[in-house]
Amino acid sequence: MRIDILTLFPAMFTPLAESMVGRAREHGLLSLNVHNIRDYTADKHRITDDRPYGGGAGMVMKPEPIFAAVRAICASADASLLAGGDFRPPATEIKPRIIVASPQGRPYTQELAQELAQERQLIIICGHYEGIDERVMESLATDIISLGDFVLTGGETAALAITDSVARLLPGVLGHEQSALEESFTAGLLEYPHYTRPPLFEGHEVPAVLQSGDHAAIARWRREQALARTFTYRPDMLATAPLTAADAAYVATLRLAQKQPFRLFMALLHYPVLNKKKQVINTSLTNLDLHDIARAAATYGVARYYLVQPIEAQRQLMTDLLDHWRTGFGARYNPDRQQALETVKLAPDIEEVCMEITQEFATPPRLIATSAQDGTGSIDYRAMRRRMESEGGNYLLLLGTGWGLAEEVLQKAEFRLRPIYGVGDYNHLSVRSAASVILDRLMTIDN
Repeated sequence: MRIDILTLFPAMFTPLAESMVGRAREHGLLSLNVHNIRDYTADKHRITDDRPYGGGAGMVMKPEPIFAAVRAICASADASLLAGGDFRPPATEIKPRIIVASPQGRPYTQELAQELAQERQLIIICGHYEGIDERVMESLATDIISLGDFVLTGGETAALAITDSVARLLPGVLGHEQSALEESFTAGLLEYPHYTRPPLFEGHEVPAVLQSGDHAAIARWRREQALARTFTYRPDMLATAPLTAADAAYVATLRLAQKQPFRLFMALLHYPVLNKKKQVINTSLTNLDLHDIARAAATYGVARYYLVQPIEAQRQLMTDLLDHWRTGFGARYNPDRQQALETVKLAPDIEEVCMEITQEFATPPRLIATSAQDGTGSIDYRAMRRRMESEGGNYLLLLGTGWGLAEEVLQKAEFRLRPIYGVGDYNHLSVRSAASVILDRLMTIDN
């Protein structure tokens, strides 16, 4: 493989003469060339940046020396350029991946590193100052890559990371090819922990299973450790990791054992809510709201699901339905539904709900309102989850039937979640659908 790096600061790449990358170069597995962009300028002052059009702070790297450098590199690699500056080598010739390191790019992952390691040539362009002229991205770059959601002084650090991560995947670079297959991210999980001699160090002992010689038990332990580490430090990866049925069962035990620092309760209000004309009304209880939201609440670990209805006759009707499913024929016919409905309680108003939670769990719940309309100071789901985790305590999620919660309820709430937006401007989910989406965003660890 050949990697060409374009930079204003070539000295920053001296570390690539060391360790694995250095050995790969010595053994002819990697051809690495660092080019000073100033060498491709056409003026005597070797200017590579200029003021931005439209004004603003800082300077922008000029396109001419970057295009000139890429063309020269491609020519030296026996690639071809068509007239007009479009880089389209014939299929029979090398077509390099031209990478711009930028915080605006797609996140760099092990999967992308493995993809790049299959290429014959990479050209990495390092930005600096306020950035690079956009025409480089539009007409030259094949990939724009970011190391993460932070800003570096320049693209050199990112280029070092990309080069190192790609070079170590080339055949023959690592001493043991299996090492690359078992590393973090390669199998969609973080890697299991490693131990070496001595077996006992300052009171800390190597796990007995690793000293047992039982290869099946060791493989099982390592897999479970990888799952546990991923669950703890990068739970977002579990959503895409290729898990077996045994893996999923083990992760389920981890979730069950995890103690949340907060309790989430949920209340479905039938009064005070709005109708289509924005008038305050009382809506009727429905069987679907009872069952579907209770099942969602049980799935996501909601401590209790309240149905708030001031009309006594309506509450009596719902009591009869609950009795059927919790103690009557329905409980024997569908035990799973019985389990989901165990946490359901009825109340005439929010005040009684809050009083009951306070009496049972010592502290009053903090109210979280929901609405299809965006309001001032609304909070997104990730931020709300972080607040609940960091501050702990009890929280009561308020859902409205009809056309949503009345303004008096919204005014009582300490928090107001942002509306659920799909791919278009349609924003009319049923309360049952909205409840499931909201709970998934608030209660899943990788929300």
